Amino acid sequence: MEQTTQTLITKYPAWSVSGETLVGNWTVANFAELRAIISRLCDLADELNHHPQVTFGYNQLTVETTTHDAGNTITEKDIELAQRVSELVGE
Repeated sequence: MEQTTQTLITKYPAWSVSGETLVGNWTVANFAELRAIISRLCDLADELNHHPQVTFGYNQLTVETTTHDAGNTITEKDIELAQRVSELVGE
């Protein structure tokens, strides 16, 4: 899994690893753009049945994902979610 995680970070540099959690950080143009991204992100999380921790401010978005039912480790679920979020944000 470590190699897959490293490949993700290389392709999508907004992501990093903190312990056993993938953390993505973005700055967007404004709150309206952020609101639209969060709405699509919620739909994506429901589609994948994998729900990240999301925090945001005026134009800042942070997404944290780990798989709780796998002992709070990074799994393929997290990798897929991270890739799809990056695409959604336009990274």
